[in-house]
Amino acid sequence: MATFRELQDRQQDLLSDLDELEEAVAELTTALATPDPDNEDTQAAQRQHLAWLERQRAGLLVMLNEAERTLLQSDAEAEAQR
Repeated sequence: MATFRELQDRQQDLLSDLDELEEAVAELTTALATPDPDNEDTQAAQRQHLAWLERQRAGLLVMLNEAERTLLQSDAEAEAQR
């Protein structure tokens, strides 16, 4: 099992990844806010990419939740040993 510090590091990495995903989602959302009939293919690709990013974000949130749960459990076990 990972150490408490390793779990904290993993959580920070996941939070950093989440920030990057949210920035990309915001950029695509802005780009898609103004329809451009001349670039329908580009916008379709952007919508597909946005959907993919949203799925990645959902998966990352699940991993963050699991990391948080594990950190809390680890912390509770450490407290019980004291």
